[in-house]
Amino acid sequence: MTMHEYVTMLLAHMGCQNVTVEIEEKDSETRVVFRVPEEDSGMLIGHRGETLEALQRILTLTYRDDLADKRLTVEVNDYLDRRQEVVQRIADEALERVRATNAPTTLPYLSSEERRIVHTLLKEAGVETKSDGIGRDRRLTVYPVGSLPQQEEA
Repeated sequence: MTMHEYVTMLLAHMGCQNVTVEIEEKDSETRVVFRVPEEDSGMLIGHRGETLEALQRILTLTYRDDLADKRLTVEVNDYLDRRQEVVQRIADEALERVRATNAPTTLPYLSSEERRIVHTLLKEAGVETKSDGIGRDRRLTVYPVGSLPQQEEA
């Protein structure tokens, strides 16, 4: 079964109608793009993008052999692009706050992908970042250079 057929079947089981599915292949990425009426997009995105992440995980596991080294991204009505702008703003605000106060600041909940983006964005910005916690309680903290707590040795 092709990925397109699988996604179409999965959406039908979810009760999603009026969905257009496009699969875009690039050098190192496969993007599955859903276009749905805006009032139906919440069902595919879910709270804080959780349904979108779950769909991406299911497709990655199902088609891991076909994907090989390609990264799979699932997008609904440009949600990820809009969310990336929000994450960029969160990172910029945290950087300003840490520089102004010279004290660490902990960010609100971010998905693992969003935390990775913030780590990458702030890597060269003169601050240090660290994620702590487990599961949904995992948070990213931004520290002034040199104030990152040392890990305790076991």
